[in-house]
Amino acid sequence: MKINLKKLSIFLILLSILTLSTVNASDINLDDEIQKDNSNNLNIEDTRETKQKNNSNNLNIEDTRETNLDLKNVEINDSTIESYNINSNQKTNETNNTNQDNNTALNQETNETNNTNQDNNTALNQETNESNLTEENESAIITKTTPQISIKSSKLKSRDILTIFLKDSDNTPLQHKNIILLINNKKISVYTNANGLANVKLFLIPKTYKITIQFIGNEYFNPISKKFSIKVSKLSTQIKTYANYVMRKNRLYIYLIGKDNKGIPSRKLILKFRKKTYKKTTNKNGRVSLKINLPIKKYTISVKFKGDKYFYKSSKKFKFYLTKSIRFTIGNRKLLTDGSLRIYLKGKTKKDITHKKMKIRIGGKTFYKRTNSEGIILLKPNVKVRNYTVVVKYGKYYVNKRISCINDTIKDPLKHNISLVSGVPDLDYMTSSYVMGDGSATYTLKKSQYKEVIMRDSYCLFLNNKLSRYVFFKTKNHPKLYHVLKREKWNVIEREINKKIVKANKYNYWPSKIKVSLKGRSYKYPEVRDVQNRVYTCGPTSASVCSQVLRNYVCERHLAKLAGTNRSGTKISKLEKALNKHNFTCSYFYRNSFDYALSELKKGGCALVFHAQHHYVSILDISPNGKKVLVSNSYGSYANIPTKWVSVSYMKKKFGIWDDSLVVRLNYNLTESEKNRVNCFYNSMGTKWYRHGPNSKIGRI
Repeated sequence: MKINLKKLSIFLILLSILTLSTVNASDINLDDEIQKDNSNNLNIEDTRETKQKNNSNNLNIEDTRETNLDLKNVEINDSTIESYNINSNQKTNETNNTNQDNNTALNQETNETNNTNQDNNTALNQETNESNLTEENESAIITKTTPQISIKSSKLKSRDILTIFLKDSDNTPLQHKNIILLINNKKISVYTNANGLANVKLFLIPKTYKITIQFIGNEYFNPISKKFSIKVSKLSTQIKTYANYVMRKNRLYIYLIGKDNKGIPSRKLILKFRKKTYKKTTNKNGRVSLKINLPIKKYTISVKFKGDKYFYKSSKKFKFYLTKSIRFTIGNRKLLTDGSLRIYLKGKTKKDITHKKMKIRIGGKTFYKRTNSEGIILLKPNVKVRNYTVVVKYGKYYVNKRISCINDTIKDPLKHNISLVSGVPDLDYMTSSYVMGDGSATYTLKKSQYKEVIMRDSYCLFLNNKLSRYVFFKTKNHPKLYHVLKREKWNVIEREINKKIVKANKYNYWPSKIKVSLKGRSYKYPEVRDVQNRVYTCGPTSASVCSQVLRNYVCERHLAKLAGTNRSGTKISKLEKALNKHNFTCSYFYRNSFDYALSELKKGGCALVFHAQHHYVSILDISPNGKKVLVSNSYGSYANIPTKWVSVSYMKKKFGIWDDSLVVRLNYNLTESEKNRVNCFYNSMGTKWYRHGPNSKIGRI
């Protein structure tokens, strides 16, 4: 390749000028300028601006830079050099090494500018490359696309669900996007789910509707509005009963449901039974009822729905049996894929419910199972996800229930927080170890079984200041099953325990077992009034009642011994020390700080030892309005303080000359594992049980 010497000479002269300009730039602290720019590249433009400010050189660096940029396309013998990289060392050598000092400074500057690049390019090429990258980034403009809107069906029933789909141009679902539906002069806003669909519940008069569905768009998608025509027709109805028997003096339940298997509310049904006509209006679940109190035999009833502008008419005749005591239910609201069906048989006697054979049908499967001694059947059917009608038959009687099987995993309420359903623990999500207890049954519990419940409650009070709304316990006959029961029903069992341990008045005494009938009984307060055994033991007795409240019972006799109680009574400081030895902690209150004690009582998780004139009493609870307290007096009505709900204003007048009193709380050292188990129990069984009952009383021995 021939080289034009004239052009080469011009090129070398320009290169020398650039080199000398760079050296001069170092005299005005080019290194500082580079550091300010936070760049490893040599910034010629910044250097140019500095030189212009100082007027230290008449050479126009900007022109020189432009000349250098033009050199990228210098033609040499009709050939084009597309990328002309010049190493700083090569540049100084090609200028005949006329200024070695300047070369050294230039090399030092270049090395400081980029220590990691041994083949440093000139600032010219680095700046050019960065400029090209910036231009490429600026040219990357987001192009919006227009999504697609569609509906599942244009034919709907009067009560139905309109399903809307939102997808991008590649048919990918768009999640969590807002969609506006305009229908019948109404504007409905919904959001798509993870599958890009939104469901809108509709209740419309049958006819054809013009609807508009809109998506307002965002930074990635254009807005879109689309019109559809939907045709709405009447919904078919049916009249059903879910059992072919009724217990005498109970009610026969009849349902009006739509083809969607949901109850139809606020509709009139005409019932004809034993030559009488009854007109009933369905409740929110589509149900009506008729009380049956007749001789035990088989009966027939006719039910009719005349229909209206939304629903088709329907009618049906039913035959049902009247029974004395037998009844059975399907406990599930839903069924998990790895969950169990819970079936409960109840009767008048234990013989009526024990080891009874029942037939269960679900999803084409048939099972035969026998009840346990409590009338319970647990069955894991292992069916797929869909809706099922579960039919349970016992002799000539049957019940059926519509249940959805969902894909989810059962959990242990001692390890997981399980949400309640309508205020009731969700047993469908629990392992088969948990069943619903019978509020009319008789249960026998061993010491270890009832103490497990009481201790868990005590921990719960310590951690949360409140008790759960439900409890669960094992029984002697079924030690592997936890029976879930309302707190008020459990209090019946706990009150019987308290009666025995208070009456015994022995340290660490607990009965080996307890047998209790729950039928017709329910209590707000399981505590019982403790009558002091000695005329001078009111202090230990009041403290013992507080231990009942906090589910950490310590008897009067033992507390008296620890506190050094004698015929002169008990010093409050020694009573405090006695309580501290049994996982309690105490704080003092007085006449002028009684309001503080009452506020603590309202928080929960504590009880009060109140110092009256020459006497101690215990305060167990406070009313919701804070105007009354529940008092237990261990010595009749001594000091004119009765065992009942007493006004706060009255109690303020009952402080003694020595008014030092105690707020008693629990004090446990629990591991993180224990805390987690207790809190999972508390959340799964319903939090913040409402105890304050100014119309309720404590028990008596």
